[in-house]
Amino acid sequence: MSWASAIRKPTAQTKVAAAVKIVSRPQIVTAEIDWDRLVSLDFETYYDADYTLSKLSTSEYVRDERFEASMVGIKIGNKKTKVVPHNKIKAELAKINWATHSVLCHNVQFDGFILSHHYGVYPKRYYCTLGMARGLHSNEIGAGLHDVSVFYGGKGKIEDGIENMKGVRFKELFANKPLWNRSVEYCANDVDEMYRVFCDMHPVYPAKEMDLIHMTARMFCAPVLKVDIPRVQAEYEREVTRREELLLNLLNPRDYDNILDGKDKKLEGKERDMRIVKKVVGSNERFIDLFEKLGIARDQLPRKLSPAWMKKNQAEREASLDSKWAFAFAKDDLDFISMPDRVWDYFPHLDPNNADDAQEAADLAEKLQQLIDTRIAVKSTTNITRAERFLKAGANGMPLPVGYAYYRAHTGRWGGNNKMNMQNLTRGGELRLSILAAKGHQIAVADSGQIEARVNAWLWDQHDLLAAFRDKRDVYSEFATDIYGRKITKEDKNDRHVGKVCVLGLGYQMGAPKLQMTLARGALGGPKIALPIDQCQHIVNTYRRKYYAIKQGWAKCNDFIEHMANPHLEPIQYKCLEIGFEYIRLPNGMCLKYPDLRKAKGEKDWDEWTYQSGDIRKKIYGGLLCENLVQALARIIVAEQMLMIDVKYPVVMTTHDECVTHPKTKDAAKCYAFMEKCMTTPLWWCPEIPLAAEGGYAPNYSK
Repeated sequence: MSWASAIRKPTAQTKVAAAVKIVSRPQIVTAEIDWDRLVSLDFETYYDADYTLSKLSTSEYVRDERFEASMVGIKIGNKKTKVVPHNKIKAELAKINWATHSVLCHNVQFDGFILSHHYGVYPKRYYCTLGMARGLHSNEIGAGLHDVSVFYGGKGKIEDGIENMKGVRFKELFANKPLWNRSVEYCANDVDEMYRVFCDMHPVYPAKEMDLIHMTARMFCAPVLKVDIPRVQAEYEREVTRREELLLNLLNPRDYDNILDGKDKKLEGKERDMRIVKKVVGSNERFIDLFEKLGIARDQLPRKLSPAWMKKNQAEREASLDSKWAFAFAKDDLDFISMPDRVWDYFPHLDPNNADDAQEAADLAEKLQQLIDTRIAVKSTTNITRAERFLKAGANGMPLPVGYAYYRAHTGRWGGNNKMNMQNLTRGGELRLSILAAKGHQIAVADSGQIEARVNAWLWDQHDLLAAFRDKRDVYSEFATDIYGRKITKEDKNDRHVGKVCVLGLGYQMGAPKLQMTLARGALGGPKIALPIDQCQHIVNTYRRKYYAIKQGWAKCNDFIEHMANPHLEPIQYKCLEIGFEYIRLPNGMCLKYPDLRKAKGEKDWDEWTYQSGDIRKKIYGGLLCENLVQALARIIVAEQMLMIDVKYPVVMTTHDECVTHPKTKDAAKCYAFMEKCMTTPLWWCPEIPLAAEGGYAPNYSK
């Protein structure tokens, strides 16, 4: 269902209506486009087996000496698309006044970065149909141009005749006239289909979201920040050492000395030991042995539908049912990475009410985490690779392209991009600290404090918590005082930390077992705290009694789910939300979508709601829908505050709920004051919410 078909006249007809509180909704404003000065553009570029975007980040690929643009398709306004060959691209682009012209691409960070890096082109604005498709159809279709084109009634991409362009340089391509002509047809079709779907999506796409697409693209295509190369080099070396220690501390390589074969038998010292550990942990069967030695049977280990089996056709599947299931040992397999949270299920002889058993369970959870971390370290070198990418991105004084994927999450939040995941820079971490302001500038940072807890309290009218935030009271210490029955202050670091984890974590229906494991594993970068399960249950009960309105919010969310599943009901409104068939419309005009929402018996024979998200079905329940709503609303608040700031001080980064700008040193104090003012200003649909911001400015990303 498209966003446009989700706009209906709101009426109140269900039991939710009794609790409805309506905020009048202004008509959604769409972006004003200067159509005659809109340049739809698509580059076709060289690639080969080693030089490809699957192996390199976008910025590495574009900056590489092997880069070559074979052609570019250009459509100005609604005129016929012109395909320009490699040797005439620079002259053709120079004919356009980019101070007055905007660019439209499907994945604008790729084409836009080519424009800036190779041709010195910085358009007036950036538009992106990939980002728009994610925003409108994240749970319905893929965001690739072919899928979007077909969804909007087009013919999709041309595939025939250009299947093997690997290793074909412009000179060879241009000399092969049949292949060249087919490639030109392919490129022109991409531009035409992109322009057509843009025209289809634009009428229902909010102007402020278009502004966010532009801002996100500008951060990458017109970078200004620098990289502290010596600092990153030191971090790279530390990560290499940490990974080696992680692998070598898991087991004694001498116990597996006989698994080496061939040339590996000649290895010596650390290199030999590392190869042994990688072969043990990288092998499913040997990895399973490690779990069995810990006391977890093979049939208790997580499984998933085999990706290889899923790729087979129906006949092949039926003939190979014995290979339908595979062990789920990948970094993205939730049942695998959450094993430490289910330690009580694996070791039922332990008593959660016994403090010694609770500590043993925490120790076992740590061992499980070590197994998981080591497996992921063997299969993935993310931290090392990211440090390497920082080194390449900032080499020779080049500015750092800050890449984010706009609307990567269902809730509208940004995701990582450019194979560097700038959304996941740990506060105080070396890579974060290695990001530098340009000469004569500072990096100013304003972080929206406890934004999700504040939105959760506002959404469900938890007035006492709102009052505490408004009065700038220490809500973590106050809740910890309720837990322990004695006065807790900031001096009681561990007890206050428990209060912090609870205020920030229990608002989405987290139960006692999850809380126990969360604390035992050191949540939010804090100390590891082992508590008996009955004490955790007491904490959960205390939270739900104290913040009863938030608890009632989960029940309202269950009602919203029931309402969304019924196609015969008209939409209703609750505060700034519109709840209709399989969607919830947000105050910025975007939607949370839950396609094919239906109820079925779950694993424990309970009724569960699920919806279709791409190729998989996802669960949804009151607490999870509450989390979706709160995160979506918090994202809208922070994003629109960033746009306020961007008008005066261009935003150059955003990490979670932070806004980062790059003012001149002489303007840094004034800039931060302006940022703080913007980030404490509520939006029109939540005027009562008390917001807070903290941060500062420095020569590097240290605030």
